[in-house]
Amino acid sequence: MVRRLLASLLLAAPLAAQTPDVANPSPADLEAGQTIFRTQCARCHGAGGTGGIGPSFTHPKLRRAATDDDVVNIVLNGIPGTAMIGFWNLSADEARQVAGYVRSLGKLPPEEIAGDAARGLTLYQERGQCGRCHVLAGQGAGWAPDLTDVGLRLSTKLLRQSLVDPGALQPPSPLPAAHGPYSGFLVVRVVTRSAHEYRGHRINEDDFTIQIRDESGKIRSFDKATLRVLEKFPGRSPMPSYQTVFSDSQLDDLVAFLASQKGGQ
Repeated sequence: MVRRLLASLLLAAPLAAQTPDVANPSPADLEAGQTIFRTQCARCHGAGGTGGIGPSFTHPKLRRAATDDDVVNIVLNGIPGTAMIGFWNLSADEARQVAGYVRSLGKLPPEEIAGDAARGLTLYQERGQCGRCHVLAGQGAGWAPDLTDVGLRLSTKLLRQSLVDPGALQPPSPLPAAHGPYSGFLVVRVVTRSAHEYRGHRINEDDFTIQIRDESGKIRSFDKATLRVLEKFPGRSPMPSYQTVFSDSQLDDLVAFLASQKGGQ
């Protein structure tokens, strides 16, 4: 009698929920991961993981996550020294659902690219003069964002937007900040007490000081309390727009070249 009662209780008990499989998520886990991604991750990584101020996930290999467990760990704990924070509010299973969705994005068909990368390289080096500000594979000036792996970070749509409207999408500052990440390359105007005026872009800022790189390339530091004017211009960029510099087909070529830059991957 006791054995029959135990057996009936075991059969009636609900099955324990299975741990979400990151490599092969169930449809329910994939949907749950997509929902969490939309609310928690898309602001930086773009809808569908196509990239933004954070990297794109539409690649089979992720630069900072060689394994599925690495993805889960980054979701929960972030990446120290970067703008990627940990999502402590997620459970371990929810983190695995997000990781499963992220991994699924790398299995999607690659983007179709209209331009010619070889012609884009010529435009990058010659007419665009991009190496005066950017570094690519160790070559270039270096104060603007490194483009060595930009093809892993941005979709072709966002690459084109960065060329025609560079102020619309500015990467976060790579330096830690007391109040959290802030946009890098913010255009600022400073006027000192002695009426000296400087324009440039912010490279660092805290509650008391601000450091900028002025239009001559020199780094300057200012005590905010001593400034007559500290003016910031969000949505602008020190990079010029190439909307009227290149034709549509040339922009396609330059985008194709940049999309091919995957850091040796």
